[in-house]
Amino acid sequence: MAAPMKLLNYERTRWILLLAGLVLLGGIAAVMFARRVDPVEVAATILFLPIFMAFLLFGVRGGLIGGVLAAAAYLALRYPAIQAVGIDRFVGLAATRTLGYLVFGVAGGWATSVLKTSIHKLDLYDQIDSETGLYNSRYLIETLDLERSRAERYEKVFSVVTIERTLTVDGKARVRLIKEIAAGIRSGARTVDQVVHATQDGVDIFSVVLPETGGEGARVFAGKLTEQLDAADRSTDPWTATTVTFPSDETGLAELIDRFRAILRADYPETASV
Repeated sequence: MAAPMKLLNYERTRWILLLAGLVLLGGIAAVMFARRVDPVEVAATILFLPIFMAFLLFGVRGGLIGGVLAAAAYLALRYPAIQAVGIDRFVGLAATRTLGYLVFGVAGGWATSVLKTSIHKLDLYDQIDSETGLYNSRYLIETLDLERSRAERYEKVFSVVTIERTLTVDGKARVRLIKEIAAGIRSGARTVDQVVHATQDGVDIFSVVLPETGGEGARVFAGKLTEQLDAADRSTDPWTATTVTFPSDETGLAELIDRFRAILRADYPETASV
């Protein structure tokens, strides 16, 4: 079954950063241990890991709390030595570690908040499909709302042709095939037509908005398009085509919009309802 490209939203970005940070800090601690650095200082480096997790998951407040707890843990690790030789020898080191933990937690939490805001803003206005370079589900919903308003106000007509199929290829073969399909659809459409790609439950969906096109014209376009793609793809699994024309099929248009709203919520869970 096809494996559509995952959108790099904030949640996925956060987990990627978390994994990268764990590997990096864990690697540094491993090198220190291999070089026989003081075990307490190795542990002090490892204490950056929970701070890192805290600010990624909970922002500035999490980073601050994590920094305080890490500083307390470091002092606890140094307590036997402090009892043995006195606190004066460790004041500077403890102060440096505490400051480092707090700065790391607060600065990291602030950076995470900025990253979250930036990615959410991109998600909120993103209208391009990552796999094909065509428009995405958000663009289709906005375009259909606009075309419906124009049609109602000026007594115009427009149609939407949707073709769909499960692409049973993966990896580089899918990337190549999906781009070829997108190029074929785009070449067969007019300049004023808008082409959209989305995926739902492993099914690839292409919708073409056809302004000033009635039902018969939409059916002709759908027939030619499926013939072209079936011939080029040479697959035993044909494309399924449906057409919706407004204003004669208001129900079909509403169902199409609802379907793409569901896709939008799945692709952009943090911003789809904004």
